[in-house]
Amino acid sequence: MEADTDGALAKIAICEDERIVALDIRTFLQRNGYDVVGVYASAESLLASIEATKPELVLMDIHLEGPMDGVEASAQLMERWSIPVIFLTAYADSPTIERAKRTQPFGYVIKPFDERELKTAITIGLYRSSMEQRLRRSETRYRGLFEDGLAAIFVAGPDGGIHEGNKAFRELAPGCAGLQDLIPDTDALAELWLALSGGSAYGPVELVLSAGKGRTVQALLSAAPLRVLEQGFYLFQAIDITERKSLQDQLNRAQKMEALGRLAGGAAHDFNNIITAILGYGKLLRDDLGDNPHIGAELDGIEDAARRAAILARQLLVFSRSEAGGSSVFSLGALILELERMLGRLIGEDVFIRMRPGEGDHVRADRSRIEQVVMNLAVNARDAMPKGGKLSLSTGRVALAAPVDGALGPIAAGSWAFLRVSDEGEGIDPAILPHIFEPFYSTKAPDRGTGLGLSTVAAIVRQADGHIELASELGSGTTFTVYLPCIDAEADAAAGIEKPRYEGGAGETVLLVEDDSSLRALLETLLERAGYLVLSAGNPGSALLLAENAAKPPALLVSDVIMPLMRGPELAARLRSFLPGLRVLLISGKAEELSPNELPASAVLAKPFAEEELLSAIHALLHEPIEPA
Repeated sequence: MEADTDGALAKIAICEDERIVALDIRTFLQRNGYDVVGVYASAESLLASIEATKPELVLMDIHLEGPMDGVEASAQLMERWSIPVIFLTAYADSPTIERAKRTQPFGYVIKPFDERELKTAITIGLYRSSMEQRLRRSETRYRGLFEDGLAAIFVAGPDGGIHEGNKAFRELAPGCAGLQDLIPDTDALAELWLALSGGSAYGPVELVLSAGKGRTVQALLSAAPLRVLEQGFYLFQAIDITERKSLQDQLNRAQKMEALGRLAGGAAHDFNNIITAILGYGKLLRDDLGDNPHIGAELDGIEDAARRAAILARQLLVFSRSEAGGSSVFSLGALILELERMLGRLIGEDVFIRMRPGEGDHVRADRSRIEQVVMNLAVNARDAMPKGGKLSLSTGRVALAAPVDGALGPIAAGSWAFLRVSDEGEGIDPAILPHIFEPFYSTKAPDRGTGLGLSTVAAIVRQADGHIELASELGSGTTFTVYLPCIDAEADAAAGIEKPRYEGGAGETVLLVEDDSSLRALLETLLERAGYLVLSAGNPGSALLLAENAAKPPALLVSDVIMPLMRGPELAARLRSFLPGLRVLLISGKAEELSPNELPASAVLAKPFAEEELLSAIHALLHEPIEPA
């Protein structure tokens, strides 16, 4: 009794037009434990039932009822269903045997046959069929692994011609017929052949491959002799790494920009110390000279130059993305006017900048971030005008009667302050408009941008609860309109910052710690002239010794944030361990110097600052009530 691989009885169909012979064969098969799924007198009736019965083997006469004989039916059974046939026939002439051989039968038994002969033929036929089914399944499985592989896999012959490739290869290089077409680098191709002809593997190596129609891709290519074929055939694998390389290049450029930003932030920090000293000494000189109009005008020039330098330092901090303080109320129009000089240097002489500040454009936002929005949009506009043109920046206030569609979502009806940046450039292709705010998306050359500018703009505007409206037409320029929640005039007045009160001291002891000697000397003079007793130190270690040995313990610490060996907040904590009532004023060149957990119980004064701001901050700290421990 023969069973298939699942343990079930082998299913056999009989196709014999002599009924008595057919019944004889069926009885024999059933007696030997086979499952007879049907007895047919014609090939047509057998073929019509195949889908329903699904036999594993067919015993077939060659001469049958109907127009189709057994040889023709056998060919269809093998071609369409891979069902093997054993011929049972009385014909042993050469022409019949030659016709039968073309169908690759699993047996050829001449009538009248011996039962042992027939059983042997059936056993061998079923075994051979089982082995061939396993082989076909294995071939299908491995063909699927080859065809559906994620890597591009192909076989090349000794002449470099590509004989076979999988789906990934056909997608990578459609229509490619040879290695010389695929690998344009002749040196790399020669190196590949040298390795393969010597019997060695090649790669993996990063190469530029031709993808057809003028396209190229970055790929990781490897190859090795193919042992299962005749000598001179090689198996290749290629992995497309174009996107990964692009992302890596963008990351490298972003890291370079970050490093440049850190450099700009460090320079601005030192610059702020110098500006603070210039403004402070200017104020001291003005106090000493009194009302001399000639000298006063010159001092005005010095102080004005120092204030412009302070604006430049703040803009450097914006560029470095390190100034990210809290929200404040300011006018968008005043902001763009303040940035006009820097934008002129940034944009270049071939672009004319027109400023149109409006009214009612006050907002509450992070000023440094909005400055970054202006600069990113301005640089984007400049890049859209490679031959020069006009860049317009305007601000104002608008009341939307109904919601409108924005680039980041619907813009609600209501009152908005707006910032509009327009250029006369090439415009934006409508096909790429949906992608321009995506990180790392850029249509510029690799050396012209990181693809982060507009995505940064979108992130800042969203953070400020704002929206962006975009209008662009190819050949006619682009306009970005940033909408931010506006602040009413009454709210402006309520939120406005009062002028610092200039207050003198009454002999209180102030511990001053600043590692910049010129700035420390200035602050000593300012504080002593204001009536304070000053203990001055150039580093935290000296400050601790002064505080421990002082005849009159300091009531206030004025300290820089960044100093050698110890930060200002850490120094304050050490001093408060034995001076629990000590007030602390930290002076900082940039906001990122302080982490949020360092701010409690301390006031912060940003450099550069005027004498009035310093003295007002000290007066406020010394006269605020002491909280119980």
